[in-house]
Amino acid sequence: ISMYNRFEDQCLLRPYSVALIFEDHSYTWRDLELASNRMAHWYTARGIGPKDRVAMFMSNSPLFVISWLALLKIKAVAAFINNQIVGPVLLHSLKTANSDLLVFDYELRGALEESILDIRELGYKTIVTVTPKDQVLTRFDEYLKGPEERFFDFMEWQQSSAEGFSRASREDVVIGDAVALIYTSGTTGFPKAAVMDHGRCTLAISVWTGICCITEKDRTYDCLPLYHSAGAIIGIGQSWISGSSVVLARKFSTTGFWKDVREHDVTLIQYIGELCRYLVNTPENPELDKAHKVRLMFGNGLRPDIWRKFQERFGVTTVFESYTMSEATSALFNLTSGEDGAGAVGFRGPLVRAFQGGLRIVKVDLDTEELIKDKNGYCIECAPGETGELITLADSKKMENRFVGYYNQPKLSQAKLIQNAFVQGDQYMRTGDLLYRTKDNFWYFADRAGDTFRWKGENVSTAEVADTLGHVEGIASCTVYGVTVPGQDGRAGMVAVKLNEKALEEFMDRLAKYASKRLPSYAIPRFVRICESELEITGTFKNKKVELKKEGFDLEKVHERLYWWTPKGRYVLFGRKQLGELHAGRARL
Repeated sequence: ISMYNRFEDQCLLRPYSVALIFEDHSYTWRDLELASNRMAHWYTARGIGPKDRVAMFMSNSPLFVISWLALLKIKAVAAFINNQIVGPVLLHSLKTANSDLLVFDYELRGALEESILDIRELGYKTIVTVTPKDQVLTRFDEYLKGPEERFFDFMEWQQSSAEGFSRASREDVVIGDAVALIYTSGTTGFPKAAVMDHGRCTLAISVWTGICCITEKDRTYDCLPLYHSAGAIIGIGQSWISGSSVVLARKFSTTGFWKDVREHDVTLIQYIGELCRYLVNTPENPELDKAHKVRLMFGNGLRPDIWRKFQERFGVTTVFESYTMSEATSALFNLTSGEDGAGAVGFRGPLVRAFQGGLRIVKVDLDTEELIKDKNGYCIECAPGETGELITLADSKKMENRFVGYYNQPKLSQAKLIQNAFVQGDQYMRTGDLLYRTKDNFWYFADRAGDTFRWKGENVSTAEVADTLGHVEGIASCTVYGVTVPGQDGRAGMVAVKLNEKALEEFMDRLAKYASKRLPSYAIPRFVRICESELEITGTFKNKKVELKKEGFDLEKVHERLYWWTPKGRYVLFGRKQLGELHAGRARL
């Protein structure tokens, strides 16, 4: 059952084949096995054992994979902490992990150092860097020369034993045991830790490997953050089933993407929609654009216009687009090589529906976010072409439909579920996403309902951003939402603010400084609307956002003062000149 056993299978089958490539260094399956053995012994020597949690605050690198493997090997659980978060959000994520051991990359020390006293108060007795000591001393020694006392220790796992751990030690692992905790931003505020278990993760990587026909001859390019399930569970995990090699990038780069793909003979690329847009917008190079060996691309969020442009320019004929989420109880898939279904997140013909049921699009009130019920109290399914919220069957008796929920947060887990959706006794999970389907069985993503939108490849919780900005002096009330920007994927953050002071310019400077310090770069609102009247709320005290979203930064509809975020980290007035720059594609957000 253990997902680690899939990795171990490859170590036995092809120990000296290349498993991972990172920044021109290659690692065989045997290399990763021995390294993870050593780190696992380091963990066990510190008392880490089955079901213990370890917070990992790390960047993309082989060390991330090695640490994860080491914990899987000893049946412990890695909590993947988003390496872009700081302040209260970081503290919340660490608190949720409920551990006393934090491992981190030395280059990320700034975020920890800023909150170190609070982190200690959360019970983190041991904070260690996985960055080798010799690298720290040569690359970062100016920090160590200071008089300050270090808040961390060095892991120095390389000196531990390389002896392996028997497969029999993992015989008691069951499908519901956690592979990792992966944080997801949702409709209820701060990040929630979704429990990724052995059963669903093994099923997922088996499905991806099978649909994409991935073999040991393939090489997959993974430049997505490993703290997300797409980058780690799918991007890395599929190789544990297929035996393929993974070319791992520290982060996505338009200049490095195709260079890496060509240099390492990559055959599959993993994407999110925004990534493809960035690549399409780079200057064309007829000699190099199609000079690669990529046969298939897989991922999510690829819009129809970019879909076709990407295929035509770069010659990648086959696309495997999917829709899922870390806590999902089902998924949508669309494997296509032609124009049919471009932009669709799923195709559900009769055969698919026969084998995979339990996905419904139902009517929802966009103001209150409540599901609309019929006279008998049941959900109303949307007709083709009608947009509604996707709900998925949550059945604990079926492995593929089990809802595991969020770690140590039963109330938030229960809030995702609806009982008696269509018949008495059934149970479905609310995705919070709006979709629609066509008569020819293609399913399309429309928008994110509630308090979450996507920007720069990251989910942004509007509740989280509003809670953070609510501490800025001068704000009486505020509401945050996502708005469509010409030529950009996802939605940019916008905040509508009612002030209790008149010193507007001073306030805008204060807001910019606070947002820069307290929010990840992708979560900083790109637009600010200064409201003259009180913000409207519903009977349950939720802000009404539908009209605000519709108006966005449209100067024909908005007659209040608007500001926008500049690359220099300031808010400046937004007018017709700036609007023109946006529509012309000259603005950077």
